[in-house]
Amino acid sequence: MYQFDHLVHFVSYPEQTLLKLQEEGLHVVPGGSHEAWGTYNTLSYFDLAYIELIGIENEEKFQEAANKKYSLHASYKENRRRDGLTRFAVRTTTIEHDAKLFAQAGLEVVGPERYSRIREDGSEVSWQLLYIGHPKSKIEFPFFIQWDEADTLRRKELTDRGIIAQHPLGNLTLQAVHFVVPNFDAVEQIAQLCGATILKKVNEEENVEYSIILLDEVKLIFVKPIGDGVAWDYMLEHGYGIKKVIISGATEQKHFTIDGAQYEINKK
Repeated sequence: MYQFDHLVHFVSYPEQTLLKLQEEGLHVVPGGSHEAWGTYNTLSYFDLAYIELIGIENEEKFQEAANKKYSLHASYKENRRRDGLTRFAVRTTTIEHDAKLFAQAGLEVVGPERYSRIREDGSEVSWQLLYIGHPKSKIEFPFFIQWDEADTLRRKELTDRGIIAQHPLGNLTLQAVHFVVPNFDAVEQIAQLCGATILKKVNEEENVEYSIILLDEVKLIFVKPIGDGVAWDYMLEHGYGIKKVIISGATEQKHFTIDGAQYEINKK
């Protein structure tokens, strides 16, 4: 079973973005260092789905990591290290099988490989990562993660540590992630491989077509501009990629941009 795991927000200084999001009413905590990649993070959890704020702390290590094809770090480098929502991860429990499945489907596969991170308290958390892609694809595929601990154990441990906790703004859930795409080719391929259902619709007033995938409790909303409008203007200014994240269950409505990323927070 595939589930939405996390959304990556690259920033210059995760500890500063942490404070900005806390001011908006989100529960955000320090994470730790990825020594192999030269990065560090802070985290905001919505049950087991979370937003990861990543920054660079070792330039040499980061450049080495960015050489890995289709990696998260390569994405940030290729995007001229522009802060904002960059990639998302899908949680799996069959990562070795997934690698074979994606390769058989004609995708290029990198991994899976094992990694770990040292928390601020010195403890270690470990996982496996799998990157996939296609040289002709105009959008980036998600990457896949398999945690060493089962979801039930992770939820208890993260709750006991205060990492999963009530947000000051309410009982929040990560509801949806919006993308702007040139076509739905890659979207349909990954949905088929993950066994996910796609809902399609057209909004003629906004000049867009939608392709929506439900991944566990999170909607992945892919928007294709077909004429002038908000999505078209966004594409011209920012290119293709993740446009915004939508969070629901708040005590008040909010819409703000922090360090290159749009956050839309809706009431219950």
